[in-house]
Amino acid sequence: MKILLIRFSSIGDIVLTTSPLATLRKAFPTVKIHFLTLEPFVPLLEGQPNIDQIISLEKSAKYRQLTIVGNFLNDAEYDLVIDLHNTLRSQIIRRRIRSTVVRVLKKPRWLRFKLFWLHLNHFPDCFSQRWLLHQPLKDLVDDWSQLPQTELKVSTIEQQQAADYLRACGVSGDYLVLVPGAAWKQKIWRLDYYRALIKQLEEADLGDIVVVGGAKDTICDSLAATIPELINLRGKTDLRMAMAILSRAKLVIGSDTGLVHAAEALGVRVAMILGPTSRETGGGANLPVSKTYEVSDLWCRPCSQNGKNPCYRKEQFCMTLLKPDLVWNDLRRQFAV
Repeated sequence: MKILLIRFSSIGDIVLTTSPLATLRKAFPTVKIHFLTLEPFVPLLEGQPNIDQIISLEKSAKYRQLTIVGNFLNDAEYDLVIDLHNTLRSQIIRRRIRSTVVRVLKKPRWLRFKLFWLHLNHFPDCFSQRWLLHQPLKDLVDDWSQLPQTELKVSTIEQQQAADYLRACGVSGDYLVLVPGAAWKQKIWRLDYYRALIKQLEEADLGDIVVVGGAKDTICDSLAATIPELINLRGKTDLRMAMAILSRAKLVIGSDTGLVHAAEALGVRVAMILGPTSRETGGGANLPVSKTYEVSDLWCRPCSQNGKNPCYRKEQFCMTLLKPDLVWNDLRRQFAV
């Protein structure tokens, strides 16, 4: 028996998909599970224990290439195809896969419309992104209150390489990681708030502070420009090295973004700053030891699925009202300092 699971992007969503992967593996311990994703995200899933083969698709693939991939997958004779993305691109591919059982994620578009535009929350109380991703597999779930945690893997060799790299950067002991960037600027906490929190973290002497991010996360440079003690690795690591660095961290602090979700999947506790997104949109921390910080009583929040919509109020209160002292006082209790 062979199963194909489809999820193209992005980092955070693929990380969350590892939860239903664990459910699949538990239900079918001997089956071959293949995972189709976009080429840039293949490294994220390397070593994932519940995937037997990763199939990559070029990010720029057009209709003709999608049909070729679909025909190739049709020849593989899968017994079950699970589309956890359900976009035009995945539909083109899966319609070329004939004579097999197909399960498709049904996105809660109407519920989201009511939440974002009418401010009516009709989502079930148990809703989370892991819950949503399990809906095509709901007949395989025994206990909805015990859905598997997300899981990523890095090797011992990769961890040692990360330790050597950090040592060369001046980090030899415990360290914290900041992930201040995000794909959409509305999800990024204020620069002055990060500076205030960093000052408090440094005074508590909890360890060195390492900043990671992609090439577009210029907030990393802005922080390092005024706080020279920061170890700024923005754009200097590939995805696997970033994961290895996260896996050794004492704590990861950042926005509702992919690398913060990846940290949790590596077993590291996080402090997640939630602005325009919410649990109904897939945001929030998952591990019991992690914390989510948010302004929960704003009528305008959440305002979009992924935080991409510009704020329509005079200021972005979901971020400006989330003061650094609130985050720090809670972290101080966690670390008993």
